[in-house]
Amino acid sequence: MKILSRALLLLFVLVGVLIAVSNSQSVQLTLWPLPHIVIMPLYLLVVVLLLLGVLAGLGIGWWAGRHHRRHAREAIAEAGRLEREIQRVRQAAAAAAPPPPPPGPAAPREQRAIERQSAMVAPDLVTSDRRGPFA
Repeated sequence: MKILSRALLLLFVLVGVLIAVSNSQSVQLTLWPLPHIVIMPLYLLVVVLLLLGVLAGLGIGWWAGRHHRRHAREAIAEAGRLEREIQRVRQAAAAAAPPPPPPGPAAPREQRAIERQSAMVAPDLVTSDRRGPFA
C-alpha cells in the first residue's frame, strides 16, 4: 500500500510538472462582478482550481462525517458512564459482602477431592495405600 501511494504521488507530481511546462503562457482571469483582471500563467490557474476542488471535497467529506463523530462522542461518554457505574456497584458489593472465612483445614470431602485430583495428575506421587484414584 505504501508503494502504491508513493507511485501515485510521483505520477501526480509528474503530471503537474508536465502541465506547468506545457502551459506557461499567460491568461487573463476576469471574475464577472469584479472589474479586476488577473494575469497569471495557465498552469497556476489549473493548479489553483485543482487545489480548490480538493479542499471543497475535503470540506464536504468532513461535513458529511459530523453525524458519525457525534455518535462516537456520545458512545464514548456512555461507555465512561457505564464504567463508573460498574466501579460503584463493585465497591458497594465489596462493602456489603461478608468477609471470607478464615483458612483452616480442608473438610474431609474436599480433602478426598484434592487427593483424587492429585492421583489423576501424578499417580506415582500419591502416598495413600489405595488402589486407584477413586477407591
